[in-house]
Amino acid sequence: MRTIIVGVDDSETAGRAAVTAAELARSTGARLHVVCAYAKESVTEVGDGSDHWHLTASGVAAGTAERVAAQLSSIASDIVGTAVEGKPADALVEAATETGADLIVVGNRRVQGPGRLLGSIATAVAHQAPCDVYIAHTR
Repeated sequence: MRTIIVGVDDSETAGRAAVTAAELARSTGARLHVVCAYAKESVTEVGDGSDHWHLTASGVAAGTAERVAAQLSSIASDIVGTAVEGKPADALVEAATETGADLIVVGNRRVQGPGRLLGSIATAVAHQAPCDVYIAHTR
């Protein structure tokens, strides 16, 4: 196995899936791509007194992916964090296609119970993925 993709956001369940992905990357010697999706590019201006900053959706998503990648560095060594525009499932499939990934790791949030009727990221990824999909138990 050469490349593993995992999707993250700021949720606890995504963090658990990311840990599973990092453990798989460590055990197989694969590179781990931590991906955070964002809906569309936007810019928000925030300020405090005379200080002003412009936050972009892609920048916030990249920051999340890079933060999670840094947190996982104690588990696996070859990790990169990146932001991809699109719905989460589409972003993961796109990242897997672009990198030639061998595996996408997703959490099982909304795969069981009433949420399954509305769909889930795991279900959408499993239907579209160009590679194997591992659905991590995150509850």
